[in-house]
Amino acid sequence: MLNADKTVTVIHHEKTADGDAYFCHVLRGVSWHTQNRYTVETTGQKPSRTHKIRIPFSLLGGYLDPDAFRELPDKAGFWTLAHEDKIALGKYESVTGAEFAALSRSPDACTVLDIHKNFYGHSRHIYAEGG
Repeated sequence: MLNADKTVTVIHHEKTADGDAYFCHVLRGVSWHTQNRYTVETTGQKPSRTHKIRIPFSLLGGYLDPDAFRELPDKAGFWTLAHEDKIALGKYESVTGAEFAALSRSPDACTVLDIHKNFYGHSRHIYAEGG
């Protein structure tokens, strides 16, 4: 995969009976592209960023769909990616609720808005788009 040279952390958020839980999974060799955009409003233009992340199929060891991940009694060794999760450049071992919320304001992180599983052809990957 072209330019798949970034280290990112997928941070999955789940509500549990004990409160909120945050699961971090580090991936090395991911493609990360940021596109600056503008929306026109009555007060002028408002800047926004769109992040396009491609996770090669070779990095999907331990990946489960969100429903299957949620049902696991022991989540060690597994990871998932769901809408409203965060993807951040760099390596995070763990995050708190406040740190998870603060990632929304970081230019090096995004909230996952869309996920596509492209598991066909010679360049199989998960494509995530975030803002």
